Amino acid sequence: MKNIIKLFLMLSFTIALVAQSGIKPLPNGGTMDKTEKAIDTIPTTAVDKMKTESKTTTTTTTTTTSTVPAVTSSTPAQPPVTSSRSIDPNVGNSPALYINSRTAFELVTGDDLSGVDYIEYKINDGEYSRYTVPISLSKEGPATITYKATDKVGNKELAKVINLIVDNTAPAVSVKSSEPPFVNGNTMYSSPKNTYQLLAEDKSSGVKQIVYSVDNEPKQDYKNEPLKLEKPGFHVINFYAIDNAGNVSQENSYIVNIDGIKPTVDIKESIPYIVINNKVYAKKETVFTITAADGQSGIKQVLVKTDGAPDFVPYVEPLTFGTSGEHIIEAKAIDNVGNESDIKKVIFSNDIKAPSTVIKAVSN
Repeated sequence: MKNIIKLFLMLSFTIALVAQSGIKPLPNGGTMDKTEKAIDTIPTTAVDKMKTESKTTTTTTTTTTSTVPAVTSSTPAQPPVTSSRSIDPNVGNSPALYINSRTAFELVTGDDLSGVDYIEYKINDGEYSRYTVPISLSKEGPATITYKATDKVGNKELAKVINLIVDNTAPAVSVKSSEPPFVNGNTMYSSPKNTYQLLAEDKSSGVKQIVYSVDNEPKQDYKNEPLKLEKPGFHVINFYAIDNAGNVSQENSYIVNIDGIKPTVDIKESIPYIVINNKVYAKKETVFTITAADGQSGIKQVLVKTDGAPDFVPYVEPLTFGTSGEHIIEAKAIDNVGNESDIKKVIFSNDIKAPSTVIKAVSN
């Protein structure tokens, strides 16, 4: 126990000495309160340390303040202000959609919370109307449909706009042949070598497709490849076109008779030939006539050349020959669709020199 008392007294004495050393004498002999500290007794290094600690404390306080979680409000955050035009790529600034008056637009909407109260729309710059039935447009030309929905608590959807062009005019479609057909009465004749192209034009939405069939074949899309009709006889091309707005042209028929039969040609002499020693002679009075026939499109032209001439020339009148010797006539015919006959050729000799007679005495 005595040892404990001694230890307590020594500890108290030590504390007293420490406290005594913290008091600095004042110039007038007074003393400073023990609770105050003399500024000039703080070492410079300690001041620097305090400044550093002060900065560190300030920085830490700032950081701590910024990491405090924000208070969550029960009121939903307001959406940012945006344009009233929809940014949906299918509407608004997208290219115009071509339609016809048979096209109708149905407005379908939904709301996950209070539910949809109504949908409204307007056409072009008109007034808004409540949507009840699908929307259709009858007037041709550009148009817009603006539409939006409102839910049961008054939230309004941003208006959306769809750009349209109403096209109610069907495309025009026709057949063009590489060579013009020959028309005789109500019948068109054409050569097996001819080809046929289907052409369509639409000044608004443009042509989407051409559909055709030949005779009794199934209908098919035209692929911009010329059609060929080579089998002789009548053929029918049925065709129509559809534009990008869905307008369908009237189905038309192109009826053509394919003439693949060559005409025939003949050369007729007015006086029968005379054959002497296997050689054919024509009298000098003989007239040669060329005739041609065609049972389809008809004869367009008859051509002739004589005695090895380089080119055929049109036959215009019967031929006669006024010189003696061998002669050649070549002829051919062309019908109205370009079919050429085989060449008809005759070779004969002409003798226009009269015999010469002399008188001779005969002895008895």
